[in-house]
Amino acid sequence: MPQLTRLPAWAQDLAVALAAGAVWFTVITVMESGDYWYPRNPESYRVAGLWIVLTLALRRVVPGPLFWTTAMLYPLALPWTMQTPFELIPLLVAGFAATRSGAVPWPLAALASGLSAFALQLWERPHLALPLQPPSPLWLGRSPSDVLVALALALGAVAAGYFFRRLALTSERLRARNAELQALQAELAERAVLAERTRIARELHDVVAHHMSAIVVRAQAADRVAANRPDAPAEAVRWISDEGKQALTAMRSVVQVLRRDTEADGGTAALAPTPDGTRTPDELRAAARRLRDAGRDVALTLPHPWPTTSAETGLAVVRIAQEALTNVLLHSLARDVTVTLTDDAPDLRLRVHDAGPPLPSTDGRRGHGLTSMRERALAAGGELSAGPDGRGGWTVEARIPWEGA
Repeated sequence: MPQLTRLPAWAQDLAVALAAGAVWFTVITVMESGDYWYPRNPESYRVAGLWIVLTLALRRVVPGPLFWTTAMLYPLALPWTMQTPFELIPLLVAGFAATRSGAVPWPLAALASGLSAFALQLWERPHLALPLQPPSPLWLGRSPSDVLVALALALGAVAAGYFFRRLALTSERLRARNAELQALQAELAERAVLAERTRIARELHDVVAHHMSAIVVRAQAADRVAANRPDAPAEAVRWISDEGKQALTAMRSVVQVLRRDTEADGGTAALAPTPDGTRTPDELRAAARRLRDAGRDVALTLPHPWPTTSAETGLAVVRIAQEALTNVLLHSLARDVTVTLTDDAPDLRLRVHDAGPPLPSTDGRRGHGLTSMRERALAAGGELSAGPDGRGGWTVEARIPWEGA
């Protein structure tokens, strides 16, 4: 009944108790109207019915006091010894509610329920018997099976309450743990999204900024010498056109890798769009050439033969070198730049140095470039240091393992 479930717990229990009482007393009335029911003491069933209503109504409101009251007073309230197992129902309800709620420890509940059931079976209260009934002895002869059934029912109700309590506590712990796991999963997903956005932004920045910086420097240089060299702007335009095409190609390759990984993985891009590690020397030579075209002398030293490296290592070396050379264009007046890559097994060691001096408008080359380079080195399992050399120049040194992180 949906309407009943919307009520408070005490109201639901009261409704159930009244319904059970109505059924109980209706059955008693029907049985008494016939000629085939002759109990020794019909009043015992009426007392049991009232106690059933009481225990069902209060089983979740005051389970502890209800249990102790029932265990101690219910055997005294019946005017006769237990005639049928139905008269055990109040004790069973109280015992189950006490252990189900945890209001009474199960050993105490089992002991009290067992003693109460034993008393209901064997103990008659002559002073409570009806006046018309003949006096009976205090201890009545009962079948051992009746006693065992009463004890089994009473202890079974206590055990069932304890079992359901353990089950409820386990379910609650599982729900709490599931909620924690869902919260953790949401946090990890949010971190993954943030890390993915950072990676994409870093990748596009490293690809585009290197080319664009060289283009800007070349354009500025052509503008400065245009008065003395009329052909310089035309040469710069052609160079800028080729360099712009390379920048667009590089950017498209990054986007295509991301898009291909997203489609293949059902919406999740790969952790790193890395090119083939064997192309690392060509990428480094191209970066050095762009700086030379921008008017700087670059001394590039690479290991020979080229060591076999992972794609992640190759990408980290290329991007760090590109960012370091871009910083030279943006923050330094140095004419000479040295780029040295050595094979120091099991690592590759990259060193980019310019003699300076720094541009007056720069402040220690602070910005996202150094952070990006450090993140790339750490992501590949290496480390990076960058700073002034004490003579006006700037040095970037990175150590990247062959196989990456």
